Amino acid sequence: MKIPPRVLGLALALSLALPLTGCGSMLERSYASVTPHTQFYDESAITSTLGAENYQGLVSALLHLVEEGEETGVIRLYQYSSVTGSAASDVDQACQEATREDPLGAYAVDYIRYDVQQTASYYEVDVSLTYRVAPEELSQVISVTASTAVAGELQDLLPHRPQKVIFRIGYFTAEDSAETLRQAVEEAYDAQTISLPPLEEITVNLYPDSGQQRVAEILLTWGEGTTSVPQNFLGTLENSP
Repeated sequence: MKIPPRVLGLALALSLALPLTGCGSMLERSYASVTPHTQFYDESAITSTLGAENYQGLVSALLHLVEEGEETGVIRLYQYSSVTGSAASDVDQACQEATREDPLGAYAVDYIRYDVQQTASYYEVDVSLTYRVAPEELSQVISVTASTAVAGELQDLLPHRPQKVIFRIGYFTAEDSAETLRQAVEEAYDAQTISLPPLEEITVNLYPDSGQQRVAEILLTWGEGTTSVPQNFLGTLENSP
């Protein structure tokens, strides 16, 4: 039986359309939801890229790279409205904010280089981060809600004789200072129940210089030998016949 050409053409069109529909679903992009807290989303399931739609999202994406210790990254700005007049100037301002105002960025990052390219549907920002500390140190930063928690954390850390301890303090009051943190180290040292070498020097550096959130870099210089522990000495006297 001879099939009319028109029917053959329709069947051919349908057979071509079916694989295209499947291919289209495979190419569809799914993005993680953007919350007011992070304001950026991770596209790493598809590429090593972060996405943002506003200035705060841009800053959050930069800070995410810092927290992860990344040395390079790509940020795509979708449907982006500039707050300074251009995407490039926004990126410059965001880099300044991430390295000067954010505590972790002020402590860890020396500078950020960037390049901004505009495509038909988004701005692509390639960033390169240079750190003033080893990026792996970022995983050792201890987060505390307030400076009052520092002494308690140090009581557990001092027996290991660390030379550097980094705290990320969520609420730094007007009464807090490098000197009060130095006193917290002395308090934790005096509370030890084991013999430790003498602490010859305690240096506290704060990042940034002001603000209600800070990173405190505590540098400890240990001496030779050990110091006696009054609690142990008194306990020995009490238990002696």
